[in-house]
Amino acid sequence: MKRNYLLILILVLSYSSFSQCFISVSSGYGHVAGKKSNGTIWVWGSGAYGQLGNLTDTDEYSPILLSNLNEWKLVKSSYINTFCIKNDKSLWGTGSNVFGGLGIGSTINYVSTLTQITNSFNWKDIAPGDYFTIGLKYDNTLWSWGQNDGYQLGLGICCSNVLTPTQIGTQNDWKMISSSYARAGFALKDNGTLWGWGSNPSGMLGPSNLSIRQVPTQLNSDMDWSIISAGESHILAIKNNGTLWGWGSGDYGETGDSLPVNYFRSTPTQVGIDHDWVTISTGIDISFAIKQNGSLWAWGKNDVGQLGDGTFVNKRQPVQIGTATNWNTVSAGWQHVVATKSDGSLWTWGSNDVGQLGNGTTVANTTPTLLPIDGCVLSNETFTPAQPVLTISPNPAQNELQIAYKGVSVVNSIVIYDLSGKVVYTTSPMASSAFSAVLTISELQSGSYVVVLKNGEKKVVSKQMIKE
Repeated sequence: MKRNYLLILILVLSYSSFSQCFISVSSGYGHVAGKKSNGTIWVWGSGAYGQLGNLTDTDEYSPILLSNLNEWKLVKSSYINTFCIKNDKSLWGTGSNVFGGLGIGSTINYVSTLTQITNSFNWKDIAPGDYFTIGLKYDNTLWSWGQNDGYQLGLGICCSNVLTPTQIGTQNDWKMISSSYARAGFALKDNGTLWGWGSNPSGMLGPSNLSIRQVPTQLNSDMDWSIISAGESHILAIKNNGTLWGWGSGDYGETGDSLPVNYFRSTPTQVGIDHDWVTISTGIDISFAIKQNGSLWAWGKNDVGQLGDGTFVNKRQPVQIGTATNWNTVSAGWQHVVATKSDGSLWTWGSNDVGQLGNGTTVANTTPTLLPIDGCVLSNETFTPAQPVLTISPNPAQNELQIAYKGVSVVNSIVIYDLSGKVVYTTSPMASSAFSAVLTISELQSGSYVVVLKNGEKKVVSKQMIKE
């Protein structure tokens, strides 16, 4: 009996310790917000506009509680705002309300405590930009509010500010949203098409003779876009086959291509040749991505060491940051970056003038530096990574391919694409978030392929495979 009590005590203490680890982080212009595994929200960095919700509007050099409630689903930082969605699907915000960016129906300049935004209990995601905000509801409708001087709200009207969330069009097949500090919004539909609206100073929305798009408009004919992330004036996107693409401003190399600096990048250009990208994050002239093997890559502006490679040299193509292969999430801000590893650890680097690195000082770092968190015990055994784990073997393969998957999302189909994007194999295993399977691939021709695990039409994870 004593042995059982001891085992229970160990499990309780382990869970209590792990609950202090961060599972997601989101960078704003000069502040950071993060969610711990116990559901609480923490913030640090610049608080001048109430974005830390600390009532005093002061900077915080170490993480402080934004809310000690443990019922938060997600948190997103913007230029000078922080938005949170509860498990009950209600939306909350704090920080700047200039031009109505909080959506609370008033013209007050800012608020310094979490405030509920509308009485709706149907919010799924939030994409805050520079003084304007885009929201996605669970019925897959699209909403916007805030500043509207460049049609960035996608409502077809200009230029009055919108003080409360207003639906964009009537369509209900949106699945992912992102916003740019350069007054532009982006969204993906269920069918894999990419749409954009707002101002077009750098080619994110189309050719140089196009200054604005008043309403969401399909940007190209491709129907295999999976993930998008818009920075200030550039955008990255991942396709279903795991390839990475960039366009928009490339002055500092943030689009990851070999085109001339002053080239007007209005068409998506593939970044490298790899087919194993799973996570992307764009900041102010900087780009980050994580590969399927857990490695972290960066490119773009590096004047204060924000790329994390220990130098101050801009990078025009992705460079690996360190040698670690257990990176889980990454979020780029202005000149700082925060990231988590699959063991639950939190890492920060770049500029630290207002405490955005959370290390209790204003000392900057040019390489990822561990941010110790009280009570967070790092363990691969107890931490469930947000990024799914897919292993395939043998690779190269001849007649059979063994697949093993473990993650949060349920997988109900396995699709193999050739490098032209053509489906060459598909099967439907028993829907599960953890399974193994053996695929007979003897009829495939020799060459390179991409194995994609899906939930419905949404890609969960992918990995490149070679057929001998």
